[in-house]
Amino acid sequence: MNLTDIIALALRNLSQAKLRTALTVIGVVVGVAAIVTLVSFGLGLQQNILGQALSKLDVFTSITVRGASADMLLELNEGRSGSEIEKSDSTPAPQPSDDPNSQPTDRFPRPRRVLDDQAVLEIGRISGVKYALPVVNFSCYLRYDGRVRRMNIGGAPAGLSDYPRFRTFLAGRAFAGENSDEAVVTEEFLAAFSPKGPQDRRNGRPRGNGPFAPAPTKSEAERAADAAQVIGKGLILLIPRSAQTSTESVFGIPMISLSPTEKNDESVPENEQSFDQHIFKIAGVIPSEGGINFNPFGSPRVILPMETAKRFRDFNRDPTERLGETLAGDSGYMLADVRVVDPTQIKPVMDQVEKLGFRAFSITSQMDEINRIFLIINASLGLIGGIALLVASFGISNTMIMSIRERTREIGIMKAIGGSDGEIMKIFFVEASLIGLAGGTLGVLAGWVVDRLANSLANTYIVKNAASHIEFFSIPWYLSAGAILFAIMISLIAAIYPAMRAAKVDPIRALRYE
Repeated sequence: MNLTDIIALALRNLSQAKLRTALTVIGVVVGVAAIVTLVSFGLGLQQNILGQALSKLDVFTSITVRGASADMLLELNEGRSGSEIEKSDSTPAPQPSDDPNSQPTDRFPRPRRVLDDQAVLEIGRISGVKYALPVVNFSCYLRYDGRVRRMNIGGAPAGLSDYPRFRTFLAGRAFAGENSDEAVVTEEFLAAFSPKGPQDRRNGRPRGNGPFAPAPTKSEAERAADAAQVIGKGLILLIPRSAQTSTESVFGIPMISLSPTEKNDESVPENEQSFDQHIFKIAGVIPSEGGINFNPFGSPRVILPMETAKRFRDFNRDPTERLGETLAGDSGYMLADVRVVDPTQIKPVMDQVEKLGFRAFSITSQMDEINRIFLIINASLGLIGGIALLVASFGISNTMIMSIRERTREIGIMKAIGGSDGEIMKIFFVEASLIGLAGGTLGVLAGWVVDRLANSLANTYIVKNAASHIEFFSIPWYLSAGAILFAIMISLIAAIYPAMRAAKVDPIRALRYE
């Protein structure tokens, strides 16, 4: 018999027991659909994090440089005692090695260096660096439209055309210069000072009244119109005068005394006369940053010219930042943001930064580990779904064995007229393959339907406040093809015992079988 004859015979045999075949195929469908649904969720998660969130943040060309104070805080967080830190500080630095691949050891740690303006300039001169900027963030009270909120303030360069946060404006522009009294605000700023609180524009229901609730879901035209209304308006920074004269301290860090109402971020400070007022005109509004935020200070809601932000930062430093500076004995920046011309420059630039005495981090250096984690997650999800397919394989074996009992006489006739054991086995393997092919194909379609329904429900009821539609599931072609091939493979494995049993049927006894 040729392959065409075997396939035709297998189809005829399966069609003679339609109900049993259908139930067996349904078992395979359930198993394949479970695998596709679970693995597609893992792939969707990976795609959302790596393919969208990280790429939108330009992290593949970004390096974060840590200063001495940030290193000190990390060492405290890792559990190193004060004596160990002090010992490492007092340990003489080793002489530079001629070996470019040599690495600092724990016994001889790399000497800490202050991350000041001069250090940032040196980093910016490294070959392959597009620009290097200090991370300047602080929080203070803001007065706008008759309301007072405490918000994160950040600094940004005025003359940098490709600064990531300034690539898209809902309205307005960037500030004119480093000395201009202008500010750029985010959509979160508008939501925080909204008189009615953020509302969900899709169904009209309130989405929360907190001052830092996410920006409301609106059309692009509505967002641009709201942003245009605030251009040219003034906001007031309330800078405490007591920052330098306060006698209260923790670990030697001067603290500002606040009244009970002043501790509430949404209240107006009672002793407002102790605050200097600095007026800034809103020059532009940028969209919500969204995605993953790697800034330990949080995403700033108001962005000032860099030099202005540096000046105000001295009076409003975060207590954690002050603690790090006190322990490290320097007043430099905790972090610096370095951008390279392309991702291939990440590794050489990081090596040069570390030679200057700083620690550097880039998400690209962790990509292998991140992909490995997602591989484990996807494999685990696939294994869970594979349990259902394993159960279905027992159904396939049972169907094949029942078929042997019903077709014993037919098998005996085929062997009596010259059919070989191999041809008998091929018939059962083809039948199992057809069951696997049908179940795998229908299972992929069922998984796709489940994914679409789950994704629609999730976007409707769970993440209805998101600014855009989120794809929680991803079914690439290789997942569909792999699921079908896996179903066929499991079906063939399940058919091994029945096929061998059929091949061993004695034709003489089979012809006598009724």
